[in-house]
Amino acid sequence: MENKYSGRSITFETLEKAVSGDYNAMQEVIRLFKPYMTKLSIEDGRFNNELFERLVQRLMFITWRFDMHYSEK
Repeated sequence: MENKYSGRSITFETLEKAVSGDYNAMQEVIRLFKPYMTKLSIEDGRFNNELFERLVQRLMFITWRFDMHYSEK
């Protein structure tokens, strides 16, 4: 059985670069979530570009605030 999510992964190094602000790494993170954000941006059968852009901005904000130095206490 084929996994529908195969090919949709991101390396730790790419995530680390995106968190530090690397443009190309951030584009890779956006590419990973683009199908999901596109699906969320459909309202009443129509694509809402403004909603899609807000989702991209939110993803970027969350990525930049991601704590790469997690430690269990």
